[in-house]
Amino acid sequence: MDKTAQPREIRLAGGSIIALDDGKLIRARGIRYATAVRFQEPQLLASWDSPQDCTQPAPICPQNPSRLGLVNGDLEKDRTQDENCLNLTVVAPVSAENAPVMVFVHGGAWVSGAGDLDAYSPHQLASRGVVAVAISHRLGVFGYLSIPDVASSANLGLLDQIEALRWVKRNIAAFGGDASNVTVFGQSAGADSVYCLAVADVEDQPLFHRGILQSMPASMREDENRTEMTKAMSLHARQTVTPENASTISVSTLLGVQKDLLGVARKISPALLAFGPVMGEYPLPTADKALERFVATSATRPMMFGWTSNEETAFTQIDKRPEAEVYLHNLFQGSTEELTRKIAAWTQQIPVTYELTWHPAESTTLKATHCIDLPLLLGDWDAWKDAPSLQGVDIQQQVERLGHAMKNLWVAFAKGNVAPGTERFIIDKDFTFAA
Repeated sequence: MDKTAQPREIRLAGGSIIALDDGKLIRARGIRYATAVRFQEPQLLASWDSPQDCTQPAPICPQNPSRLGLVNGDLEKDRTQDENCLNLTVVAPVSAENAPVMVFVHGGAWVSGAGDLDAYSPHQLASRGVVAVAISHRLGVFGYLSIPDVASSANLGLLDQIEALRWVKRNIAAFGGDASNVTVFGQSAGADSVYCLAVADVEDQPLFHRGILQSMPASMREDENRTEMTKAMSLHARQTVTPENASTISVSTLLGVQKDLLGVARKISPALLAFGPVMGEYPLPTADKALERFVATSATRPMMFGWTSNEETAFTQIDKRPEAEVYLHNLFQGSTEELTRKIAAWTQQIPVTYELTWHPAESTTLKATHCIDLPLLLGDWDAWKDAPSLQGVDIQQQVERLGHAMKNLWVAFAKGNVAPGTERFIIDKDFTFAA
């Protein structure tokens, strides 16, 4: 935002907020979309009388340092962490009127990240004529603790996301957005969230109208060790977290439990993510039914899928097992290609797909690694310049040029201008896409 931006009052369903207006874009940060008591389902916010200040960075869910710092750098550095983190950011053109809406769901293995990070700012998407939203939600033990007599749901973080999309339906018109034309896009765990949001058993489906799934870990649920892992994690967590102390135990203790649970999970199956949505637990159907529903609804809800050429390198820096590279390839690209084949067989149309092959020439280890798509779509160079995956000569110019084309493609899809059946987009150093 321009430093000369002025406060602007916006009226929402529950009361007014103060946003910033720089003459081109309006930005509101830290808009509360719901409230939640620890380990309980999110609830609709009560109305408020005085305008809420939404001009400052918002608190993010308590979390430990991300393993992906090896790729992205420390994106969460110096950010306030607080359980009261059910907030979202909206960036909209000043002149928006019935504009398409794009909602970003961040990744981070459901244990790290936030929607309001500077690196995830969607302002350059908004400048292309959409109303852009980035949501935060509960993570790790706060959002996905599978202990029935402690947490009211194993899918609290997903329920948070559902409430965020309901907020969009009720309020996005105040920013000039069209609530009947919402594209949800997510990367990694965020892409899997898009999948889960599409199949959730809630009465107000569809929650959105198009989806973009970037680097989705699509084969994760097929691991035969998942039930054993979930049971072992629950037993271990109960040693510290009980119905009697669940509401009072400290955040630091819970983050310690979360770190221990990641270790428990890796001993059983290094291939699985320890936290995240649980199929067969409200609001999700079983994995088989979810797949059937996702494929069937793709006939009327267009989806775009994609991956980077070297997803695995972000993880093989840590996991040195010889079989890890093969598994990780299938986790992202292989299983996503299988999903698109099923959709094509059902709809008789090939979904839109892309492969991102670009990487800095100097990056001989990471290459086109997991997350390298993010700086091409969100934030700006200032937010990403320290990322280990983006070091080299003239990288800023490459990121900005290629990012211009990628953002054009994403927005074109959200506007309905990229039809199924399009051949796969290969996003290399020479990729172009006109607005």
